[in-house]
This record gives sequence, C-alpha cells and structure tokens, in this order.
Amino acid sequence: LRRPVEEGAEHYRPTRGSEPVVLASGNLGLVSFPDVPHRMTKEEIDARHPALLPTLANHPGIGFLLVRSERHGGVVLGAYGAEIPLDELDDNPGPLAPFGPGAADVVRRTHTFPHTADIMVNSFHDPADGEVLAFEEQIGSHGGLGGAQSRPFLLSPLVLSAPVPEGTELTGAEQVHHVLRRWLAEADESDTRPLPDHRERAA
Repeated sequence: LRRPVEEGAEHYRPTRGSEPVVLASGNLGLVSFPDVPHRMTKEEIDARHPALLPTLANHPGIGFLLVRSERHGGVVLGAYGAEIPLDELDDNPGPLAPFGPGAADVVRRTHTFPHTADIMVNSFHDPADGEVLAFEEQIGSHGGLGGAQSRPFLLSPLVLSAPVPEGTELTGAEQVHHVLRRWLAEADESDTRPLPDHRERAA
C-alpha cells in the first residue's frame, strides 16, 4: 500500500513511538497503535489518519475491516464507503456477504475480545473459486475468514456423544474446548467399564 497524502492532517505530527504495529496471521491483518492505552475507535483513527481506513477498505486485496465505533460500538467497513454496525449484520451483511453464513457471528465474537487490535483486516475472498489472498507466503490462510478454512470439522469415534445438538454449530475455540473436555471425560469412563463378553453376545 502506498501512503496517501492526508488532507487536513498537517496539525498532527507523529511522535516517536506512535507508529502503528502491523502483524499478519494468514489472511488476517492486525493494526495496533501502542501509544494509545485503549482500543482506538474509528473516530479517533479518522482524526489521526484521515485516509487510513478508506484506503484499506477500498484496496482490492481487502475484504473488510473491523473497528470499534463510538456511535455503534463496532462496525464493519468495506469498499465504496460501506459501514455496517455489528448489530445490523444479520439483515445487511454488506462486505461480509461473500464469507457466507456464520461470518457475522465470528466477527461479533472477535469484537468482544479484550485485546482485539485497533484495526482488524480480513483479506479478499472469492466464493466462486475459493480464492483467499493471504498476507503471509504460506499455502494455507489460517487466521481470518474465507475459503475452506471456514468449514472445519471434528472427527470422533461413534461411541462419543455428538459435539452439539443437531441443527446447531460450534462457534469459537471456547466451544470446541468444552467438547474436547467432555469427550476426554467420556473416554475415561469407557476405560473403566468392563469389556463386553462376546461369547454371551454370540450366544
């Protein structure tokens, strides 16, 4: 990305240590401003760097941004000025539409984390061919939404209980953790049960 000239930003002069920290995890980008003790809002970011969010949101390699908002609590930003409050994503997914069902829940869950980055950047995803533009030079694209990674599965023996009731889905590592702990307990119980007498069953 080229850094555009930010009109009206001449009153702001970055001080030492105020430069953002940018990290990448697969197709997820994280932008944080370490000189600010709290998670910055869209309004604060716009005041400091007026061109930053629009430039990122309109880049062809970017799918959407997640930022905190003073007015809406949290918003998803996309190309052409799209700005959807998190509580309206079910009716109007906006830039989340290509990422399929469940994307809004994942984004809202991420927004609740205490250490969510100031700007969460998810790369472009083409649902037609499954293409995901990763920020790292890797085969996979872990970290963000889009592609086959959005359809994980758990494989378990039939003797264990179903992960969740029929018609519901697992969302997030916390729920997966609870399922795995339950399965461990069930496996321990099965180890203490007497083995079936195959001779009696055959009879």
